[in-house]
Amino acid sequence: MNDTKNILLAWISSVSSVFTAIEAQTWITLISAIVMPVVFFTVGKTVDVLLQIYLKRREEKGKDGSE
Repeated sequence: MNDTKNILLAWISSVSSVFTAIEAQTWITLISAIVMPVVFFTVGKTVDVLLQIYLKRREEKGKDGSE
């Protein structure tokens, strides 16, 4: 649910730039308004997941006493 809320907030905040890109009808504005937010969200989410995995493994390693 949290991921859905985050992507919804990201798209809502970029709606005006999407409308501007559609109105301008150039490829660079379309790419910057539509593709780049998706890329940034995906990269950010990947970093978040990898960090969570790293922290979970570190926590489990500390509980075993095998530091």
